Amino acid sequence: MSTLWKKIDGYFEIQDRKSNLSTEIVAGISTFLTLAYIVVVNPAILAEGGFDRSSVFFATVIVSSFATLAMGLFARLPFALAPGLEMDAYVAFYVIGTLTFSVNQALGIVFWSTSLFFLLTVLGLREGIIESIPRGMKHALSTAIGVFVAMIGLKLAGLVTFNGASPSGVGSLSSPQAGALYIGVGVIVGCEFLRFRGGVLVSVVVVSVYCASHGLSGDIEPIEISSRMFTHLGALDLSVIFDPRSWAPILILFLVDFYGSVAKIIGISSNTNLYMEDDGRPINTNEGLNVDGWAALMSPLFGTSSVTTFVESAVGIKVGGRTGVTAIICGLLLLFSFYLAPLLSFVPALAASGALVVVGWWLLPIKEVRRRFGREDWVISILMGVMAAVSFSLEKAMLVGYLGYLIDVVFFKRERPNIYLLGSFLILLGGVGLRLFGVSQ
Repeated sequence: MSTLWKKIDGYFEIQDRKSNLSTEIVAGISTFLTLAYIVVVNPAILAEGGFDRSSVFFATVIVSSFATLAMGLFARLPFALAPGLEMDAYVAFYVIGTLTFSVNQALGIVFWSTSLFFLLTVLGLREGIIESIPRGMKHALSTAIGVFVAMIGLKLAGLVTFNGASPSGVGSLSSPQAGALYIGVGVIVGCEFLRFRGGVLVSVVVVSVYCASHGLSGDIEPIEISSRMFTHLGALDLSVIFDPRSWAPILILFLVDFYGSVAKIIGISSNTNLYMEDDGRPINTNEGLNVDGWAALMSPLFGTSSVTTFVESAVGIKVGGRTGVTAIICGLLLLFSFYLAPLLSFVPALAASGALVVVGWWLLPIKEVRRRFGREDWVISILMGVMAAVSFSLEKAMLVGYLGYLIDVVFFKRERPNIYLLGSFLILLGGVGLRLFGVSQ
């Protein structure tokens, strides 16, 4: 073993986490292929609110790639980061479309929400919240994440229809889009049967060919490599904080970012014991949260909605990615998206539908909850999964989990609640209340 390899292995703990370099590379490529759509979809969504498409493309690639590289290099975790679609839609269609804020004011609103997010990260309160979450709920969160990931795949394939951001019904089961999902699932199952670990990657490639042959590949609108790419760079209007109409959107964006990323980090990690410390926390939690917080803060400065830990990271982890090398490979490929744009036009979001459904299933911790925890944990896990499905909202699923465990504490007194647990529940309750009463709709 060469000295260089020993240093790399020692720093990233590749062998200690029972992985190898080839597996990490395949995992990084798989993660990239399942989230590559974001460099196309993010500009398309924000353009609906008046953003310059070329500028958002630039911001998406730059912030996502460097944030993912930082996650791999400094936190040594295999998580990828990119702008969250739920926040894109909220900014474009509500903050700008309904409240009539300008693009610069909308970026200001995103900045204030990420500033609050960053402050709580620096103060260590996010880590405190993670530590306060009951051990059983950490595995229940994996159920919510699994359902959420699968719902994304079903949505992409049109098997579940949406009214705005909420599921509304069952779509066509025999459409070409549904066929793409079936093929993707079949390829992965076949590869698993043959014990080939690159099934997810093969699935995305095969379905991309299918989509191209059936006219299902989306075309990327030409991106201008010009000064237009810097249109929104540093163009945020911070004075928007003095407009009372901005306060509710700031709180909502903060809640989605704060609790959404916590749910993803815990939910994805809890499905593999390689990530869990003896006390039940994901390893390198503090480093990962700091990278996530810095990335969120930088996003509006470059001209896009908040970058967050991406749930599609679960794909690379399932492939076998266990270290920061997975994130580094994905980050480098994101950076080269400037040159890969023509190729990415042949990898539509639909190509990842089957992979997302299968990975969602893999994330369900059925054996873990049944073997290690009591009946209450099992019930809460199911309720969180159902809430994630009917609301397509991770923060609402977390609210159900918090409520379930608080009831459990009151009636069964298995664990003593602490200030973080109660505070998290009240903050989530207030944020979801704003939505329910139409403040954010």
